[in-house]
Amino acid sequence: MKRTRESQALRPPAFGYHAAALPPRPTELYCEAVALEGLAARHATPLYVYSTAMIRARVSAFGQAFRSIPHTLCYSVKANSTLAILRLMIDEGTGFDVVSGGELQRVLRVSRKAASKVVFSGVGKTAAEMELALRSGILLFNIESASELSLLSAIATRLKKRAAVAVRVNPDVSAKTHPYISTGLHQHKFGVPISEARTLYAQAAKQPYLKVAGVSVHIGSQITDVGSFQSALERVADLVRALREQGHDIRYIDAGGGLGISYEGAQKSFDKQIAAYARAVLGPLRGLKLHLLLEPGRSIVGPAGVLLTRVLYRKTNNRKRFLIVDAAMNDLLRPSLYGAYHEIVPVSRNSRETEITDVVGPICETGDFFARDRKLPLVSEGGLLAILDVGAYGAVLGSNYNTRGRPAEVLVNGAKSKVIRRRESLQDQMRMEKV
Repeated sequence: MKRTRESQALRPPAFGYHAAALPPRPTELYCEAVALEGLAARHATPLYVYSTAMIRARVSAFGQAFRSIPHTLCYSVKANSTLAILRLMIDEGTGFDVVSGGELQRVLRVSRKAASKVVFSGVGKTAAEMELALRSGILLFNIESASELSLLSAIATRLKKRAAVAVRVNPDVSAKTHPYISTGLHQHKFGVPISEARTLYAQAAKQPYLKVAGVSVHIGSQITDVGSFQSALERVADLVRALREQGHDIRYIDAGGGLGISYEGAQKSFDKQIAAYARAVLGPLRGLKLHLLLEPGRSIVGPAGVLLTRVLYRKTNNRKRFLIVDAAMNDLLRPSLYGAYHEIVPVSRNSRETEITDVVGPICETGDFFARDRKLPLVSEGGLLAILDVGAYGAVLGSNYNTRGRPAEVLVNGAKSKVIRRRESLQDQMRMEKV
């Protein structure tokens, strides 16, 4: 499909509008050099589409921002665990942050060598998961309780495999984010109070198959106030100094993830945002001579994905307008779960007329919505919409509610595209069941 040079960036370098070559010359939304209308026609909807260029650019930006200190980028698998995305991360040189044995298995499926750059986080690690991680040779366990420390020691001793550990401390710092994704206050289930951490480190140091190696902290997700990171790292840095005075060889600080993205309106410069984040993280660590671990997820893959959905029906109840689309809360849960905002745009812009409408799915729940009272360009039945910034916590939170199959996923690289997850069939859903 030919394009003119006229274009409008929407989420550079991934998504932008380009004018069609033929009259009536509507502007069409592209992912890199691939028309989204064509992908929807070829693969049907709902459809997740991801940009390789965006992911690569953001991984590179992290590397540039933290170039002054030895560091490893451990991509947070929970944000988007599709195997091809993990393969792309490995190709870009990242490690991984996992929170379950299943996520570790996904990493190992892509590359068993990648285990050496895996950090295992999470409050509820099972014995089987610990054994898998030990046998795989992961980099670091982030310990979240005395009971977990005791179990890991017992398994490591049985296997005669040494486990490097960090205690995840809870700094009691507000992330200033949605309460469901805030993790750094004392009332949250995550981490150990800093005041109790020294006792755990002393216990760990006495275990023959545990190696005290670091301190970990993670205060939440979708954080836009970088001052919260600075406050947390200041407390962690003080703890590192105290632990070193007690003889512990603290080589790593795991600063977690949580850097937020803009879901609404014009996009801020990511280079400026990541530079401010780096200053907030690195300032408190000055002079400590350590290896920094970072666990970004959303900030890398969030803006790299869109969900394409087709309008099934237009409906009016009294004066209330609805666009009923073929995607639903089982495909993208964030608006229903968090009341999260996602910008929604037409794939083909051929009308200047607008309306105030709800964008809703076909599931039998009032909570099945993507937008309420949203001002949108007028879209006809059969028209195509793109829900933006769904690369993180989109497909990975999908379900089969109402016996709906999960959407296909497509990865775009320049002018090429490939299906990286096929559309789930009814047979796929029922394969594990018996009558």
